[in-house]
Amino acid sequence: MNAVDLYRNLPKKNCGSCRQKACMPFALSVIKGDALLSDCPLLTAAEVSGLQERITTADWREDLIHSLREKMTGSDLAQVQRDLGGRMRDDVLVMPCLGREFEISPEGEICSHDHITPWTKILLLHYINTHGTADLTGTWVSYSELKSGMVKASSFLRDCEDPLKELFDADPGKTAAALEKLGAEHSSEFPTPSAWKLELLPKVPAIVLYWPEEDEFPSKVKILFDKTADRFLDAESLMFLLEGLVKDVEMLR
Repeated sequence: MNAVDLYRNLPKKNCGSCRQKACMPFALSVIKGDALLSDCPLLTAAEVSGLQERITTADWREDLIHSLREKMTGSDLAQVQRDLGGRMRDDVLVMPCLGREFEISPEGEICSHDHITPWTKILLLHYINTHGTADLTGTWVSYSELKSGMVKASSFLRDCEDPLKELFDADPGKTAAALEKLGAEHSSEFPTPSAWKLELLPKVPAIVLYWPEEDEFPSKVKILFDKTADRFLDAESLMFLLEGLVKDVEMLR
């Protein structure tokens, strides 16, 4: 069953209750493994079970997860915790990411009380395997100033900054409240009253700046990183991390 076939079997109400907000993108997310059929409140348990039996999701991400777990084998999680943050619970590393906590075993198994997608597992395993070492500087730079960021800067604007700007434009109060639910703290260090600092990962803080429309100037969002961010994640992983932030903000509004 592909995404179109699945869509035909959904309620097609576009009720907005799932994080994709409409049935077609929800169907695509289910097929890609980024959402669960049970996320749809209009499907009965029997319908979820029946549809699930007919869905075959792509498994290349599971192969990648397996490869990343193998690469992690033998890692000293206590040393990882000292270098990358988080905390130890017995022999398990508890790593915060986007306002949630994920438990990572010495074998690289990742679990959480919340729904966890293959992409989140890949991101966390990349963060651990990269095992960057640098002290945060407090010097904030744009995505384009990070290693390989210039090449993907237009995509970062399109997929991260612009969608977040649209959420602020639609309802700045709810969007700010959603950021704060994810652990963001208001900052007065920047040339706009709408500024927040948040910890995406312990070694990957970010600044979110929003300027509302004023006279002839259009509204704008700018996301800044500590200049060491590319020591801990590559440009593509950082973009995925911020896409996840935008999705979480949209869901929490």
